[in-house]
Amino acid sequence: RLWNAAPAANGSVTLTQEFEHFVGGPVDTVHIAAHYFFVGFEASPIECPDAKAGMVHSWNLNAAQDPPMELWMSPMAKYAGSGRIRSLWTTADGSVFSGGSDGIIRQWAFNPTGGPNGTPGFSLVKSMSGHLGAVTGLALVGTMLWSGGMDGTLRLWNVESGDQVHLIPAVKKDAANSPPGHHSGPVTGLLPFEAPNNQGSFVISSSLDDSVKVWNATNGECVASESHGQGVTSIALTADPKGNPLLLCGLFYGDIMIRGTISNPPLVLLLKLSHQYVGVGHELGPVNDIQSGPGNTFYAVADDGKLTVWQITGDFGL
Repeated sequence: RLWNAAPAANGSVTLTQEFEHFVGGPVDTVHIAAHYFFVGFEASPIECPDAKAGMVHSWNLNAAQDPPMELWMSPMAKYAGSGRIRSLWTTADGSVFSGGSDGIIRQWAFNPTGGPNGTPGFSLVKSMSGHLGAVTGLALVGTMLWSGGMDGTLRLWNVESGDQVHLIPAVKKDAANSPPGHHSGPVTGLLPFEAPNNQGSFVISSSLDDSVKVWNATNGECVASESHGQGVTSIALTADPKGNPLLLCGLFYGDIMIRGTISNPPLVLLLKLSHQYVGVGHELGPVNDIQSGPGNTFYAVADDGKLTVWQITGDFGL
């Protein structure tokens, strides 16, 4: 579904549905790139009606009622992967990266005749293998693609060659002895982060091991880590009214935490939104997705079936 969330003159937000399309199976991931809306979902290919495959369709939001573009492995394999598509990343030049539950990262390029009946679509360029299990996070920093997966590892890939150039291995979960520079549970998200005033390029990761970690994007060094007491299921960047960057963390039991980024100390906890204490929010987790919106708003969805809209009105003293 596509919703118009433009704030009214008094600052209130009313969601108005503008578009709905039934894709025929569960939706696993969505991604916005300019005015294109990418959706990864599971469905049965026409050529294999009793089997399931990972599909990716992309709608032009300026003409949302038009048929979507599709990602095809080939004209005889009209799907984006043998498993469900768990993560997506796009670039300004029209490239798309998808992470599948089969552990494979695939790179796609726009093809003016690559879709049904010669319509525009995307064609497969290369595949990158290494993850054991679903690829749940992707983030491109320069020519380096970061990926995270259910296996708890972070992997860095040269996008030009497709070669893996660095591995941050997972460790066995041990609350007393787990080193801060490794995850000990499935990775649930990745975010690139450019610190203001040329303070450096970073990648932020979240995990079901209860932690969020910040990595130097150039050498893979872990520079900060914070625990949340429950799994971190989604992350997003936003800002306060003064423009200070903030990190939003959606949690396993439905809570939301707001943290600083370049704060002192890093990742300082600024606010926890819990239905148990404030009477609003998500009564049931996990918070499956969280995204920044206009006017210092952000949006969250969880297993309780709710989409909640929040607005940051203070600067938290940053």
